[in-house]
Amino acid sequence: GSMRRLLGLLVALLIVVIASPAQAAPPTERTIADPVERGKAYDVVSVTLQAAPAAGRKAQVTVVHGRRVDTGDAIDVWVDTDDDRVPDLFITGVSFSEYGVYKARDWDRHHQNISDRGCASLRMAGKKSVIRFDPSCLGDSERFSVSVRSYRLQRAARTDDYVPRPERLTRKVLSYAS
Repeated sequence: GSMRRLLGLLVALLIVVIASPAQAAPPTERTIADPVERGKAYDVVSVTLQAAPAAGRKAQVTVVHGRRVDTGDAIDVWVDTDDDRVPDLFITGVSFSEYGVYKARDWDRHHQNISDRGCASLRMAGKKSVIRFDPSCLGDSERFSVSVRSYRLQRAARTDDYVPRPERLTRKVLSYAS
């Protein structure tokens, strides 16, 4: 009786331990698929976060759009580099034009321009927007997450496409692969 009950309890405990993975480190790459949405002015199909290969190298966020970039397309990217779920970097740019890099305090637009520091870059070409950045530009970084907004200038806000959602960050990836 009691031996069988003890054995049953041990088996149940073993199942719980096996079924609950330990707090695993985030991956070095993560892709977020976004549904095709016809009502979006500059639709996002996917966002891929990639860790920097090593310290001193750049991490990358690749945004794939549903069509080729056109005049008037724009993108905003918020990056949390210090794991507090609040953006630290804000990168914004318009197709075939300049981009800006700002130190962010949260989701609003009151940022300090740090474009001249070389912390980040944005390239919009073909169906991709590629953001490269130094995860430790503003301080030590172990993990990062992003929020992306793509839109067309002079279009209604309802046509903006957000991944994952407005003022929401993706799940994290490691800042450095090694």
